[in-house]
Amino acid sequence: MQLSDRMRAVAALVSPCKSMADIGCDHGYVAMELIRSRTCAHVVAMDINVGPLERAKEHIRDYAMQDYIETRLSDGAAALSPNEVEGIVCAGMGGRLVVSILEESRALVREMKQVVLQPQSELDVVRGYLRTNGYLIEKEDMVFEDGKYYPMLRALPLAFGKHEQTLADSLEQMGRQTLGFGTPPDISQIHTQEAKRLTRVQDTYGPYLLEKAHPVLKRYLLWQKAEFEAIREHLLRGGVANERQQCRIAQLEEALSDIVFCLYHYFG
Repeated sequence: MQLSDRMRAVAALVSPCKSMADIGCDHGYVAMELIRSRTCAHVVAMDINVGPLERAKEHIRDYAMQDYIETRLSDGAAALSPNEVEGIVCAGMGGRLVVSILEESRALVREMKQVVLQPQSELDVVRGYLRTNGYLIEKEDMVFEDGKYYPMLRALPLAFGKHEQTLADSLEQMGRQTLGFGTPPDISQIHTQEAKRLTRVQDTYGPYLLEKAHPVLKRYLLWQKAEFEAIREHLLRGGVANERQQCRIAQLEEALSDIVFCLYHYFG
């Protein structure tokens, strides 16, 4: 069974448990890796489409894992029963779809011990949803494969362990650990715009990745900085002709400022 670096990293984020559900399982390889590595004793592999589910069944049979992995046709987590699994994996889908799955099965998911997510887009939307709905991002990873960057994370629902995390706690941790500013400032004195930026960069780039100064994140930040600078220079060379272009340049300037803010931890 040939696993991509992305799939292997996703499976590695799952904490050992009795049972997990792989939502949007596609070929079933992540579910199979969870069994092969003995991370889980049982996995429910689920997909909304018949074709991918049939391929997963074939692969599961090829490796004689039928006793450990069951397959279900399901729209998101709809085919799961309460307390049936200890967590879910959602990998390889858009960020807004991930949020939709979490929201539509809100009561079910909040009783779980972990959610492992690897959105293909809009990471800030996913992290923002987790932050405002009582999840704690416990661990993150990021891999570079086939010319693309893949961030991923494991989060704990609020119901498991009662992980309340206020904005002040988050800002203090960011100032002390993530950005290496030494003694954290008096949070009550932080300007509103600065507080918004701290929250924004955490949602965009990941609190755990920043805290640990992840090497792939550094590579991504440098790549994105070069891309944004090139776009900005192209717009400026052509002359700012309308309000839309002005807005785009302002967005690029803000994004570049955030990137430099994050890179301080690597080079400061």
